[in-house]
Amino acid sequence: MKKNSFKTKDIVLLAMLTAILFAQEQILTFLPQFQFTILLMVLYSKCLGFLKASIIIFIHVILDNLVMGSFNIIYTPAMLIGWMMIPILSNTVFKKVNSPLGLGLCGILYAFLYSWSFIPATVIMTDTEFIPYLIADIPFEIMLALFSFLTIYWLYKPLSKVLISLDESYEFRKKATEEKNQQQKK
Repeated sequence: MKKNSFKTKDIVLLAMLTAILFAQEQILTFLPQFQFTILLMVLYSKCLGFLKASIIIFIHVILDNLVMGSFNIIYTPAMLIGWMMIPILSNTVFKKVNSPLGLGLCGILYAFLYSWSFIPATVIMTDTEFIPYLIADIPFEIMLALFSFLTIYWLYKPLSKVLISLDESYEFRKKATEEKNQQQKK
């Protein structure tokens, strides 16, 4: 068996975390830009790593587009690109960012990147001009960015402790121990 292969507990954990991500977004759909999606994607990206977070995000995008009736060749890739920026950047450019404040600031960036990923699709599908669409979307982008910052700042640390406590054999346990040791040295 390969070292990187998934065990049954990995698959179950990914399924549970995907269900949580999908359910919270569907439950909060009636509130504009009020969701825990960016928080959870940052949490999954930091605690589970790029591959597992990407699997969760891919399944989430497919489910979300199927349920919301927006599954098409233009809109779905835009959503996938927007959400995939989180594990890509969290595990490369922002790999060393681990504080709630730093991650919250990253959450602001992710909110804008996600929102902007839809601009080309929306302009094409609705035959809307770019600048008017961008101006009209700014309040929603700001709301998403603000809520993302606040949820990450307040909830990342306690949720990461819960996720880490699920199973000590996961690779993210080592990351958490290293972070704790670094904080104790300061």
